[in-house]
Amino acid sequence: MEIVRRCLDADPDDGRAWELCGLIHYSGGHFSHSVYALESASALVPLRPAGRVCLGHAYAKVNRVGLACDLLTDLIDDDSISEPLLLQVAMGFDSIDRPDLAIRTCRRVIHRDGQFAQAHYDLGFYAGRVGLPRQQIELSIRKAVELSPNVSQYRVGLAGLLLEQQKTDEASDLVADLSDEELASLDCSCCLQRLATLYRLAADERRVVVCQRRLTRLAVQGSETNRC
Repeated sequence: MEIVRRCLDADPDDGRAWELCGLIHYSGGHFSHSVYALESASALVPLRPAGRVCLGHAYAKVNRVGLACDLLTDLIDDDSISEPLLLQVAMGFDSIDRPDLAIRTCRRVIHRDGQFAQAHYDLGFYAGRVGLPRQQIELSIRKAVELSPNVSQYRVGLAGLLLEQQKTDEASDLVADLSDEELASLDCSCCLQRLATLYRLAADERRVVVCQRRLTRLAVQGSETNRC
């Protein structure tokens, strides 16, 4: 930020410096400053894809929901936005309580790259948010597991879904070999609680303890989420 400020002191019309300033402010949680900097940049230069996505998120953070929705909607069919950034667009929609548009965005990503596992997983998540049939949700998450079987997040998500359907054997098989490091990397309290239940049913007390320790640490840090 100090370097960016020096650039702006030397040239207040440096649009790219303003854009970078906005990205830095957003990453630091200074959302009003981020909006100001990115709007200043957009008056000087066309924002790059990351800057446009960030501005949409920043609008959401400062409760300018209409502007956030309009900007993010314009990005769905923009071919200059990469697939990973489009999934950030979907997250922005979810943050303003528009999981329907998040679903549309994920489907756009899958249309562009059907092998992108994260898009299938996120589609299943947002499908659950709008109350689509459980079979449809499961299909999306299974596709993510099929494409990237080594990603523990996908297997944990599917295991939780199966546990809700009383398919405990299949759910347990999915997560039976998760390492302590993989369990300790999870930050979703719901997932960890479901895993603890599964491991308890399987008499895997060591992993039960790992899950409980992780839950305790997240609670102390105040950093647990419920994105599952």
